Amino acid sequence: MALRDLGFTAEQERLYRALLASPDSDLTALSRPSDTPGAVRAALAGLVELGVARFRDDRPAGVELLRPSIALGDLIERTEDELLRRHRRTGDTRGEVAALDAQHAGTTAGPPAGQGVERLTDVDQVRERLAELSFFTRTSVYSVHPAARPSPESVAAARPLDVRSLRRGVEMRVIHEASVVADHRVRDHLREVAAAGARIRLSDLPVERMIIMDEEVVVVPSDPADTRRGALVVRQAGLVHGFLHLFHRLWAEAADLMTSGDPPADLTEEDRRLLALLAEGRTDETAARAVGVSVRHLRRRVARLMHRLQATSRFEAGVAAARRGWL
Repeated sequence: MALRDLGFTAEQERLYRALLASPDSDLTALSRPSDTPGAVRAALAGLVELGVARFRDDRPAGVELLRPSIALGDLIERTEDELLRRHRRTGDTRGEVAALDAQHAGTTAGPPAGQGVERLTDVDQVRERLAELSFFTRTSVYSVHPAARPSPESVAAARPLDVRSLRRGVEMRVIHEASVVADHRVRDHLREVAAAGARIRLSDLPVERMIIMDEEVVVVPSDPADTRRGALVVRQAGLVHGFLHLFHRLWAEAADLMTSGDPPADLTEEDRRLLALLAEGRTDETAARAVGVSVRHLRRRVARLMHRLQATSRFEAGVAAARRGWL
């Protein structure tokens, strides 16, 4: 533990640890060749100010350390209280940023023109606005993502936004089409954000992309078939209510992502590799070559795995395995 995080200076922490190890040390024993007696006394006085020591004329160093579990415990609580106060002040400042931003742009704060619907015309604008909206989000982010597999760039761009929101205590619910877990990049990302506190569900039905922030702002693509054509930012209350109703219905019908389920003990590493290949949509021939078995042998194993996973197709078996955390 770095005591400097609790307000100790480097010299105060050195002296504190030295006195813990040897309570009967005097100023000479505590001093280094480069130290002056005045500097050491000042650092010891600092320990008294921190509340972890008290002056005692009968002690060799002139101070006595208080019991660490009590003194440091009180100091930790004071530090936590101050951090909470700073967190609240910082949160209050977020509310002023929008007005300052509008002032900088020469506009007034409030929803954009166009009945509460703003059109963004290209991908860079969308990413910039999502980053801005993420900054102002206070309570919740609900998002839905279709089966189209994202590029490595989009996965990398989403990660810091998700983690930043979760770190602030924002509730995050995410719905993906089940087939996206076939992509190991998406699978790793989902497990990371789930471990950070996000709730993730998978839908067997086709879904359309949307993001809802604080139940007040919705971002949807202008053209669901081509997200490169930009997005709509919706703040109109009636439209937002409709999107919220849709999200909650999809959420109720989706299944939880299993991120920590252990694979069955009899599932071999070769089985897991085969399932990963099936999830990627490989043909029997290419999967057999990759695993190093004959096509006939592979088909027997695939049939067994499909039965075990209650899957009706090879791809579905791979997706089901990914969903259960077997890959």
